[in-house]
Amino acid sequence: YASDQGWLHVPIELRLAAIALAAIAALAFGWRERDRRRAFGLSLQGGAIGILLMTVFAAFRIYALLPAGAAFALMLVLVAGTGVLAVLQDALALAVLGIVAGFAAPILISTGSGPHVVLFSYYALLNLAIFAIAWKKPWRALNLLGFAFTWIIGTAWGVLRYAPALLDSTEPFLVIFFAIYLAIPVLYAWRRGKDEPAHRDFVDGTLVFGNPLIAFALQAALLDGDRMPLAYCALALAAVYTLLAWVLIRRASMRTLGESFAILAIGFATLAVPLALSARSTLWRIAFPGNAIWWAIASPRPTGGCSPRWCVSTRSMSAISSAICDASPTIRTCRTICATSIRCLVSPAR
Repeated sequence: YASDQGWLHVPIELRLAAIALAAIAALAFGWRERDRRRAFGLSLQGGAIGILLMTVFAAFRIYALLPAGAAFALMLVLVAGTGVLAVLQDALALAVLGIVAGFAAPILISTGSGPHVVLFSYYALLNLAIFAIAWKKPWRALNLLGFAFTWIIGTAWGVLRYAPALLDSTEPFLVIFFAIYLAIPVLYAWRRGKDEPAHRDFVDGTLVFGNPLIAFALQAALLDGDRMPLAYCALALAAVYTLLAWVLIRRASMRTLGESFAILAIGFATLAVPLALSARSTLWRIAFPGNAIWWAIASPRPTGGCSPRWCVSTRSMSAISSAICDASPTIRTCRTICATSIRCLVSPAR
């Protein structure tokens, strides 16, 4: 303020350096107070990291004192340091701050000319950091935040920048992101079961069901609706989920998660058939998500018989198989599937 009013004449470089030094001092003091006054110490650390991030951004974007590469490197160091501080102090708020800053950094520093391979490589490293944190901490909010940022930014880039010529350099990152958020729910369930043995069988439905649906939709967009390669992708996903289901159902603490993967395996295996053999392209939009939703809200039967969720899935899958071989119109097929699923829910499973 004094400089803007003309009372002092201090170069902007020195002003920014002074702000950065004050923020570093506040960060050190917050770390020192982490045991005696935890809330105060964590708040001070978070505020100091925020000031450092804004200082780097101002030096690059407003005053043009830093090149893009140097500014990005400094932000990356700050994000990594924030993650380390969060894990060491068991501070979810710091971890959230670090992840938000990490995903925002390329957008804030972007000049509009960088290659997408560098951008997605950075996001892959950031998601691997989330995976590493999930190995140590059952922080569902952090997992969901990374999941949302990854797919939102990836989808936005696809809408604005993707071209068919970029398929070979884009496909590996889609697979990497899918694999990371396929593994994180397993780690989350394992960590929660280990930390809270009285409450086991955790299932993060958002990641378990949302990850394959979003990834498969983006895969369809990358392939530009080419049905046969998409059918092979569905079969590959069915094989992956079958293997995971076979492994997890055998563990009592992860049985429900294994059943979730089994439902997804059935869904993708069924989806591959109309993609490869039928022209009814809208069929899966009702059958596949509907099965996941009905399974999630239905409760097992206490009598030891077949549970409604398995009956719904089995019977509606049977209806799909019959519909594929039937010559009736698509709308009649969809009505048959919906009616069968609802009837299975409201009637006792046999």
